[in-house]
Amino acid sequence: MKLLLVQTTSSYIIILTIIILVIVALLFLLGNLKKKKPKESPLNLNFLEELYIALGGSQNILEISREHQRLQVKVLQMKIVDANKLKELGTPAFVKGKEITLLIKNHTQDVLSFLNDRRKEDS
Repeated sequence: MKLLLVQTTSSYIIILTIIILVIVALLFLLGNLKKKKPKESPLNLNFLEELYIALGGSQNILEISREHQRLQVKVLQMKIVDANKLKELGTPAFVKGKEITLLIKNHTQDVLSFLNDRRKEDS
């Protein structure tokens, strides 16, 4: 009887240890699997100025609108737009006729506001 009691107790200890290890492993995995929100970089005024110039300024920009993280820019003349500068700025751009779609990853509304305000200042 005593042998059976010792054997049962050690089985419980082993099972309890395994359960605790599984719980600790699950908590560790869940903690590491949580998606950490990437930090947004602050809005760079130099970037905004160079983007404005690359698009050709107020004389070339006819209209700007926002669609999620994209800016739709209608321009007067595509040859005034500096595609190399857009590439240097790391701003993906897609052209369709006289409309440029810019993918702005962060602060899309702020970029739109800046470009519109800058156009009004220069007009």
